[in-house]
Amino acid sequence: MAIIADPQLTDWFSYGQSGLLLMLVETYTDLYMRRSFRRLHKSLQPDAVLFLGDLNDGGRGSNKDVFDKNTGRFFERIFDTRSSAWNQAPIVQDVEESAVTTDAPYAVNITGRYQQRMDVPLDSLTREWIRTQGKSVRLYVAGNHDVGFGNTLIRPSMVRYKQTFGSVNYEVKVGNHSLVVLDTLALSADTPEIREESQQFLTQLGEETPTLPRILFTHVPLFRLDTTYCGDARETKQLILNRGGEQYWNMVNSSLSQETLHAIRPDMVFSGDDHDWCEIAHPLDGSFTPEVTLPTFSFAQGIQQPGFVMLSLYNPDRKVRNQFPVISTSSPSGLPVSTTHESSGTVARPSTDATFAYEACMLPNQLQIYKVYGLLFGCTLSLILIRRYRWIMRGRRYLEGGPLLEGWKDTSYTDTEPLGSTTATAPQYQQLRQQDWFGDEYVGESPPSPVLTSLDNSYRDGQRNKWSFYWKVVAWDMWHIARFAVPLYLLLFAFTML
Repeated sequence: MAIIADPQLTDWFSYGQSGLLLMLVETYTDLYMRRSFRRLHKSLQPDAVLFLGDLNDGGRGSNKDVFDKNTGRFFERIFDTRSSAWNQAPIVQDVEESAVTTDAPYAVNITGRYQQRMDVPLDSLTREWIRTQGKSVRLYVAGNHDVGFGNTLIRPSMVRYKQTFGSVNYEVKVGNHSLVVLDTLALSADTPEIREESQQFLTQLGEETPTLPRILFTHVPLFRLDTTYCGDARETKQLILNRGGEQYWNMVNSSLSQETLHAIRPDMVFSGDDHDWCEIAHPLDGSFTPEVTLPTFSFAQGIQQPGFVMLSLYNPDRKVRNQFPVISTSSPSGLPVSTTHESSGTVARPSTDATFAYEACMLPNQLQIYKVYGLLFGCTLSLILIRRYRWIMRGRRYLEGGPLLEGWKDTSYTDTEPLGSTTATAPQYQQLRQQDWFGDEYVGESPPSPVLTSLDNSYRDGQRNKWSFYWKVVAWDMWHIARFAVPLYLLLFAFTML
């Protein structure tokens, strides 16, 4: 299973852009995720792909036209739903929600079925068939950018999300594991009408005795102390802090986290929202539950190296629970504990004895690639400017004295008169005349292009402003490069968009 967090499609909400600039930003961020997803789907062949929320950056506040446009970008342009998804519609969907209009007045009362369960058809034969077809099952988790958070959760956005991506609370059983998707956004509200659906789902899970290892998926990370170390793989130095703002909070509050852990009793937790890697462990009933917070899948969301996680499930003996004990008080290979009042030290990562394994997969640093592009362009431009500056400083019919850059002076001839002087010798003139404006040799009395003919005439007429002529030649050099480089780039760009 591939787990992708916070693709957060860039739109008008991201940076307040519009027009051509917004189109370029959308195009290149979409292209990056499209390439990355196609590569991972083709090479790793996951049986399922789970999206950990924040699917569209401005999802919760978009009008219908913008939402439909961004949904089309998500399903078709980036994640190839039509050609690579086994399920074209959501696996789990609240039937009652489909009858509710998204044009209802702003409200927080959420109707619908309060818990959903189904067995995804991923037995070994079905998995093999899906894999040979190059397809995967798609599962979704709601994020605060999709529906809002807590008491300010937006009902029309929630209804619209459910109609498009399916239920926000559900459990699927696959690979002898139970995958639990929990809406901690609504559970974080104080208003009973908002949290009712998710609370009933959580309560019912708590009343059941697990028969398979449970893996919990929540968009918002569970509670930890502000001082909890996230591990060496984290890109930024900023830890996950118990802070929040409009329509977001960095972590689930402490009491809800404890309620969730004790009700579901997960062996593993995956979360998103933070956009950077974080790997810790939570104390639970004398053992520990690891939690991994995934980096964003987009290069435009605050980190330089996006990524995703591959999760493998293997439980032929139908083992019910995995154990992750404390291994030492300072081992760098272990997972930091989220609280210090119960335990100290680090916790063992899932080993070969566990029924599951996960691996971080990092994507290219696209911002660094763009910086290299800019550096190469700057070097090319500098080379042209210096080359042409050297050329014009040699005098070539213009200068009244010797060159300013003596190190570049051409000593292959010995004339002492200005090149524009009528006393220049014929051999000197012929020697220079046999060079074109790029420093290469050609034969004949006429330059090789109409543009250079015009420039040569300017020389013959004794154009007074040599710098005007200098910039014209530089512009011609840049055009000479662009006329080949730009079509090649557009061809490659079109090829990647196929």
